[in-house]
Amino acid sequence: MTAVVVAEHFPDMVAGVDARLRQHAASSTMAPVLRLRPGAWAPDIPGDEARGHFGLLALDGLLARRVHLGRRACVELLGGGDLLRPWAGAGDGSSIDIDARWVVQEETAVAVLDARFAARVARYPAIAGWLMDRAIRRTHWLAFHLAIGQVTQLQTRLHVMFWYLADRWGRVTPEGIVIPLQLTHNLLGGLVGAHRPATTTALGELSARGLVQRRGDGTWLLTGERPAELREPREPAPIVR
Repeated sequence: MTAVVVAEHFPDMVAGVDARLRQHAASSTMAPVLRLRPGAWAPDIPGDEARGHFGLLALDGLLARRVHLGRRACVELLGGGDLLRPWAGAGDGSSIDIDARWVVQEETAVAVLDARFAARVARYPAIAGWLMDRAIRRTHWLAFHLAIGQVTQLQTRLHVMFWYLADRWGRVTPEGIVIPLQLTHNLLGGLVGAHRPATTTALGELSARGLVQRRGDGTWLLTGERPAELREPREPAPIVR
């Protein structure tokens, strides 16, 4: 197994460390790397060291986490900079059996932030804070997924989701924003809580309106303005006294 200095991939990881200590802090972020090939992935569950294990940090690539609840399923996409702990469940007291399955969509490298890594960076709280930010950012995006589920029209749900994908992975070109992900209709349906046939129909309507186009290599092109739902003024949150 190879190893990398994680801070070389994410320099802001040590931005909060005193400048005099930053170089040493960066060198302490050495971690083993797992390279995952496309296909189903069953993560190993760490043993006793799980208590001091920060988790796995995606360096690049694309992963899908599909959660099944009865006959329904939803999908979460993760890529570079996302922190995951696949072995963490809902807790021993949960009455709900969550069936979560992982699929490597594109070749992916993840850094293993195990107990040894945690011990090396322990003297730099800013690094732990950076990792906490990554975990909280993921919860924010999951809340965004919940909000999308409240939008009635499937076309709009998909259009908003494409703008989220553009924010994370998009590249601006003269033609529009290229989303360099080969996402199937089935996967897109999982992202917005819809079955594949309905997703295919809605994508066709978006394409006819010139808003989203599938490119020849399977990636996507986003054109036009953001959906009205992302441009409408929002009422300020009430002040709780």
